[in-house]
Amino acid sequence: MNKKHIFTILFLVLSLNIFAHSGKPKYHVIIDTDGAIDDMRAITILLANNDVRVLGITCSQGSLLPQEVYGKVTSLMSAFYCEGIPVGLSSQTDFELPAWYDFAKNVNWNSQFQSDAKNAIKSDYLLENITKNYKSKITLIALGSLKTYADWIRKNPQIAEKIDRIIWYNNHEIKKGFNYKASPESYEFIKNSGILLEIVAISDKPVNMLYISELKKYNSIYSKQIIDVHSQKIVEKKIMEKHLKFFDDFVSMYLTMPLFFSKKQQENTNFIYFDKSIPDIFLYQTIGDLLLSATQANNRVFISFPTDTTLYLPDYAKILSSTVEKYGLIEWKAVAMTNEVHGHSGIYSIMGAKMGVRAMEYFNVGVNNMFVTTFVGHKPPLSCFNDGVQISTGATVGQGLIAVSDSISKIPSAIFEFNGKKVHISLKKEIAEQMQNAIKTGIKTHGLLTDKYWLYIEKLAIKYWAEYDRHDIFVITEL
Repeated sequence: MNKKHIFTILFLVLSLNIFAHSGKPKYHVIIDTDGAIDDMRAITILLANNDVRVLGITCSQGSLLPQEVYGKVTSLMSAFYCEGIPVGLSSQTDFELPAWYDFAKNVNWNSQFQSDAKNAIKSDYLLENITKNYKSKITLIALGSLKTYADWIRKNPQIAEKIDRIIWYNNHEIKKGFNYKASPESYEFIKNSGILLEIVAISDKPVNMLYISELKKYNSIYSKQIIDVHSQKIVEKKIMEKHLKFFDDFVSMYLTMPLFFSKKQQENTNFIYFDKSIPDIFLYQTIGDLLLSATQANNRVFISFPTDTTLYLPDYAKILSSTVEKYGLIEWKAVAMTNEVHGHSGIYSIMGAKMGVRAMEYFNVGVNNMFVTTFVGHKPPLSCFNDGVQISTGATVGQGLIAVSDSISKIPSAIFEFNGKKVHISLKKEIAEQMQNAIKTGIKTHGLLTDKYWLYIEKLAIKYWAEYDRHDIFVITEL
């Protein structure tokens, strides 16, 4: 069998792995980053992967100072609307900043968002909170030094039982590695801790314009963000000078695409090697597919959720393409299924579906992972909101993941909870009032629950479905 056939088979296997998703992740990870541009790509790959749940990110000194790293990470979380992923700040050290410090500092991870570290949570406190009640074993991703993890484990040695492994980017000649030099004592501690350490080494695979051009073929928020970051003049200059390579990216790739790698074991350490025979274009396309995977609907019955306009009634066929383009297939499926189960296209049920999708984005989780408390009661039309929340999030009565509070708010709202974190989401007051006034107009014009009334409501619901962006219509408050 020639290499072309081997790569074809490999592509098919990887495609099945990328797009097959049960709603429950295979890997539960915490990421530590020192803020270099390859960290941005590595974090993006992990966030985009349906099989990975990112529980938190800590910001350590290495390429940048911790507070500078924090600003970049929080801006990236904002770009992906996953503000609910907690971000921690590690202590500043006396480690000398590298020659590429100015470049790393001036690369903007999200030009639309700025933050500072004044109210940042300390990394050790964050790590303790994330893991104390978490049932699954956790993989620690180290894109910088091992200091943050070593300091935490040293203070809490019992936590080692909850750690599956640490995947670290560093030179295989350990003492030559920048990440080793940033904290040699931390490497020695981890090495002797009994925790499996896997070290992914330096690569010679280029980050070039061919890679960026290939990513443009994949319509996802994740690929677009990598493209935007690498379209900055200072980054393009480095690309043209052939300075940028796949470094920390391969830590993320190894976790999710181990077929691309081989390993050699030495005591309690695995040395991980990328298969250099894999063509660059195949690597680029696989990353593109992975970045696209998180934007695909999670299906239990469908091979793919139908987007052929001929399968839809005319009013829905008209809005299908533009609505999927604006808000994504995940929201389209959530609202479409809500309408089918709910029995008609309703205003409040659609808002519930949109809110549920927004909450899953916020925590970067799939279906069946959050507990929801709603404040819309049991009386229609406001209570119709409950159906949209249940269907979009999988937090159903049957799953025991939803409660309808006795406290009722005139404005549709709910509290979503994941891993001890809670967030209150409500419809903006002006949007709620607009809907309420529209319903009153329908009753006054057509009478309550008449055929003309339901036709009026359905047209309004379709309009709101197509026009209301879930990123603009809600107020989100962390509790």
